[in-house]
Formats: sequence, structure tokens, C-alpha cells
Amino acid sequence: MNNYCYIHIPFCNSKCKYCRFASFWITEELKINLYINKLLLEIKNKKIDFKNLRSIYFGWGTPSVLKINQLELIINTLRNEYWFDKNIEISIEATPDTIIIENIKWWKKIWINRLSMWLQTLNNDSLIEIWRGNKGDVISALDNIQKEWFNNVSVDFIIGLPYVKKWEIVNNIDFLYSKYNFIKHISVYMLEEYYDISEEKDSKFENIVYPNTWSDLWLKENDYLEEYISVKKRLKEYWFNSYEISNFSKIWYECKHNIAYWNHFNILAFWLWAHWFLNNQRYSNSEDFLEYYSWKNIFKELLRQEDFFIEKIMFELRTLWLTAETITKLDKVRLDEFIEMWYLEKKSNKITLLDKWVLIMDYILSEII
Repeated sequence: MNNYCYIHIPFCNSKCKYCRFASFWITEELKINLYINKLLLEIKNKKIDFKNLRSIYFGWGTPSVLKINQLELIINTLRNEYWFDKNIEISIEATPDTIIIENIKWWKKIWINRLSMWLQTLNNDSLIEIWRGNKGDVISALDNIQKEWFNNVSVDFIIGLPYVKKWEIVNNIDFLYSKYNFIKHISVYMLEEYYDISEEKDSKFENIVYPNTWSDLWLKENDYLEEYISVKKRLKEYWFNSYEISNFSKIWYECKHNIAYWNHFNILAFWLWAHWFLNNQRYSNSEDFLEYYSWKNIFKELLRQEDFFIEKIMFELRTLWLTAETITKLDKVRLDEFIEMWYLEKKSNKITLLDKWVLIMDYILSEII
């Protein structure tokens, strides 16, 4: 059986304005070492019989802030506990400021072979506004990757960031494609709710000037879908395959971790707030450091057939299509209505979601179950 591993690293050099996840500003080295030691202990204590580990994914907050010896220690501990597939994919998420020549060289030496860079936009005003450095950091990171020839790189964009105008993401993609052919995977997400830091002012932010309104900073709501469709069209022209609503890749460069998640494959995860899935059961660690250290509040949920089926439908809609087997278990009347109204399209024995209705996918899902 193919198995997968996720390592949740909850540290960042800085916290993005819109981030609501379990990530924290990186602190003293002593504390970081304490967290690393706890993670290694968790890896050793989880005696799961994984015969074939096909991928390791270092994700959220910013795994690349860890030192090389810390990352190497984690990977070596995993190698001692689990058998690595000969074509294992080891991914690390990184911010541009951490993508320096020295780091790239060492990542390659410790088996990391896929780099996921949080690009988000090339708009300098937007990057500064959301506390993500500046465009110079992004270009410098891309140039460093090119110099060291790291050939499997993913970047992400977010639709709806402040100051980013219509068609700007398409122009960014044109620029990247013309200059950096090592980019094999592009993710495109929509910012559903902008985090208004002005509601949570404290002494750390007292010198920031807050605008009276945020409404003029980003795309109008009606432009989100048009922007998404234009981005998808341009990526298709560049031979990026859409293998999920938000994820596009060159052939053979789909992210193994993503595919595992959408297909309910076994995923073992470690660290604070980590979520994993084994044999139809879902688990998660506490998001509180003290509870995590004492192994408290590990959530465990056995998925009912109904829950499993609902997730399966959602994943099918988000990826390729509703299969013939799935279709027979859905509300035929509502399916036919959505097909007649051109929300869904039926070809042969498969049903797909049309791009122009991506934003109401959850509503469609609720109606056809």
C-alpha cells in the first residue's frame, strides 16, 4: 500500500495579515529545539506499519525557517522508522526570503526534491501590505533557484489580494513562464476573507497607518470568477493541466501529497495541529503547545460511510469529474436540473463542474446529495 507523510511546522519569520492558522513567529533557539525534540519523539512513538512511504510534505507555517541540521534530523528519523520509496517526493514550503543559495544546496543534499514557494503576487505594494516582503525578494529567490537548477518547483497565487488589479496575475504568469522554466506546478487560490488587522491593534502595530476603508484595495466581488477563468485559460495555453480546481501542473509533476489527500490515501502527520488519515479514521493533534507536549486532546474520528461518501463527491467535483458509480447514488432530479441550467456538463458517463460555477460548488454539492 502507498503511504504518505505530512510534517506541520508552525513557525514563520513573520505572520501574514490574512493567516488564521496555527503558525507563530519564530522565537528563541532553545524553544525551537524543544519543539524539534518533541516532534522526533512523536515520530518514534507512532508505530505505524508503513511499507512504502511515497512522499513527505513539510508544510505550514514556514518549514524553510528551520536550520538545515534540524530538517536533516527529521528526515533521518523518518528514514529510521519507515521505508522510503525509491521515487519518494520530499516537498518543502518556503517563503522567498529563505530561498538562498546555501539553503537550496543543502535541501538537495538531504533529499528534498520539490520546492513549493509562496509567491502569491508580484505586486510590490500588495506584498508589503500583507507583510510578505517585497518583489525583490521574490525575483532574487527565483534567480537563486535557477542558478542551482532545482527542477521541480511550485508557486502559488492568491486572487483578491490588495492592490492587485484585473489581469495582473495573468501578466505575472506570462513573465514567469518566459523566464523560469523550472516552475512545473502553479496553485491559484481565492482570498475569501481579508484579515483586517486594524480590528486587533496592539503595541506591535501602533506605528502602522490604517486606511479608512479596505474596499478600494482589491478586486470587486464580481471580478473574482473572471480572474480565475482567465488564469486557468492562460495556464492551459502553457500546457499546465488542471488536476484540481486550484492546482495546475505540467504532466508528471502533480503533487503526490495533494493527490493522496483527495483520494483518501493513508497520510501520517506529525507536530502541532497536524491532521492525518489512516484506514478511514481521521486524527488531529491539539493546536495548543502545552496539550501537544503532553499528548492531550488527540482528536479521533471514524468516518461513517455517509461522511466518506460526501467527501468523495466533493473531491471528485474539485478534481476531474463525478464518476458513473457516484452519479447513481445522487439526486437524479437535481443533477438533471443543474445539467439543463449548464451548471454541470455531462459527457459519456461522467459529469463535470463548469468553470463559471466554481464559486458556488458547495451549494451544488449540497443540492445533489
